[in-house]
Amino acid sequence: MFCVGNEELKGALGETITCPHCGAEHLIEYGDTVLPDGSKVKSKILSFYKCGGNMYLAGIHGRAI
Repeated sequence: MFCVGNEELKGALGETITCPHCGAEHLIEYGDTVLPDGSKVKSKILSFYKCGGNMYLAGIHGRAI
């Protein structure tokens, strides 16, 4: 389980994020929601970025953490 309160969320996410690990800009990506008919649509519930083969959580519902 992972919990984040509203007071811990920051402002809106952009299209990239400055990585605290390497200092580079990384593209923000989103997961998919699978609809009952099997089709997929992008979901803004969780956003992430990739750095050096690892994946890091970047935001929740479009807001930075």
